[in-house]
Amino acid sequence: MTFSSISAGVLLEDSMSPSPMPSMGSSHMMSPGASPMGSMGASPMSSDVGTMDPGMMAMSGPDLLPPWVTWLWLIALTAVLVFHCAHFIRMGGQHRWFHASHILMLVSMLYMYASMEFRWTWLSADAQAIVFGLSSAAILIWLITWVVQKQPFSYLWILALIMQVAMIYMWLPDWIPALTWALVVYYGLETLAWLFGLIDDTKGKGAIGPGDRSAFVPLAHPSLLGNASMAIMAASMGYMFAAMQVMR
Repeated sequence: MTFSSISAGVLLEDSMSPSPMPSMGSSHMMSPGASPMGSMGASPMSSDVGTMDPGMMAMSGPDLLPPWVTWLWLIALTAVLVFHCAHFIRMGGQHRWFHASHILMLVSMLYMYASMEFRWTWLSADAQAIVFGLSSAAILIWLITWVVQKQPFSYLWILALIMQVAMIYMWLPDWIPALTWALVVYYGLETLAWLFGLIDDTKGKGAIGPGDRSAFVPLAHPSLLGNASMAIMAASMGYMFAAMQVMR
């Protein structure tokens, strides 16, 4: 069942009832089937039943995003955003673009978590999917160009590409449960890998592709703060995927 059909059913039921739908015990509850984008005005449901108040949407599973959890993620992601913005300003070349990809993801995830709490509806889900589609295409073109030019690149670019593509999926109106849970597992493993310092392209075999390894540009910042920031980003995506899927 798609999020659109769920929302349409809820709206029809509400219109036939003399009393408003109960709030389900949460001031920011919304149907996770579409992530927050289901109420963002640009989802497929908008053309059928109109934009709905997130508080009026049905949910079929436990709420994993109560206000206190949402606020913890907002605070953590804001801190990580400041960290990456500082690196974006100070650094250049591949490092700057690498951090730009994370800043793009962080802004979108902050909006997604904030939309749960503040019921924001001013940013289109379709627009966000397009933006991440373009960023994914840009990274893929860079990787292909480096391979053609026989210039090795960091495997962290592969992780960045996966993140951008996952953000496209995050903003789509319909999810495939098996794929969603695969992403939850993937980001859980990535979170642990960052926390235990297993992801580090500054030593060992961090380069991918042909060419002179002397031209290789490592991207990692192997420090407690750097690894923690990357772990928080990965964990925030895994948690959002899980929270939205169980509430479908």
